[in-house]
Amino acid sequence: MKTLTLSPKTSTLLLTGLLLGACASTPPTPPPALVDARQAVANAAADPMVRLHAPLELKTANDSLSRANALLLKGDASSDLDSAAYVAAQQARSATAVAQAKSSDAAVLSSEAERERARADQRGRELERSRSQTGVAQRQAAAAEQVSERAVAVARDAQAELAALQAQKTERGMLVTLGDVLFELNRAEVKPAAQQSLRKLADFLQQYPQRQVLVEGHTDNSGGAALNDALSLRRADAVRAALLATHTGLDAARIATVGHGERFPVADNASASNRAMNRRVEIYISENEQPVRPRR
Repeated sequence: MKTLTLSPKTSTLLLTGLLLGACASTPPTPPPALVDARQAVANAAADPMVRLHAPLELKTANDSLSRANALLLKGDASSDLDSAAYVAAQQARSATAVAQAKSSDAAVLSSEAERERARADQRGRELERSRSQTGVAQRQAAAAEQVSERAVAVARDAQAELAALQAQKTERGMLVTLGDVLFELNRAEVKPAAQQSLRKLADFLQQYPQRQVLVEGHTDNSGGAALNDALSLRRADAVRAALLATHTGLDAARIATVGHGERFPVADNASASNRAMNRRVEIYISENEQPVRPRR
């Protein structure tokens, strides 16, 4: 049997080729931002409440993570990869927050309904004891029962309508966030395409006249602070005007506005996608007749 003998030069070339092949097959190492995003999306996907109450938000987070993974596979080590990963992580955490808020709202509604049923049962027992007394007492109790049922129905309908508006429960009231798709760049006129969303919100306010509203405008850090303050206030005022124009019966005193400019970002302004997140109008709806508390 013959032994194959390679020259030193041939051996070196063969070894180099093997090492390059091994390096090419090694997957790129993800940056910390992408590791965090993968974990955040995985945690959200594993939460049954997120799958039940925030499927669209979860899909958005998955899509953003896919874009970040694609940038990694392409060998993109720029800030675009970190930005895409950051957005995916924030969207995953937002999906979890939305699911928790909706689950909490459902639990509160169920608890309120249960208390109403318990009170109704107690009134029913009292009715049975007093039924032999007078027909007037019976009619009064029946009327009280109907009022209670209507109150439960109103509370349930209000929660359902706020959920349709994708409102989130906060310590300052229910929050409806409108992105910069409402406006052209650096302009404050509400786009016609945004009228449907504002009409739904105006319908809700018309149906529940005891609730107060605070419209807050926000911008990214593009331009000067004074310009951003003025633009954010004009956008908040434009949303208020659109709401009042939708229903002439709305009391203008119920809707206050404020412009915060660039002072309260929800993401850093390092990328176009993050700046788009910061350009927004937030609408806070009180749960009673009291004004919405301002930001501290």
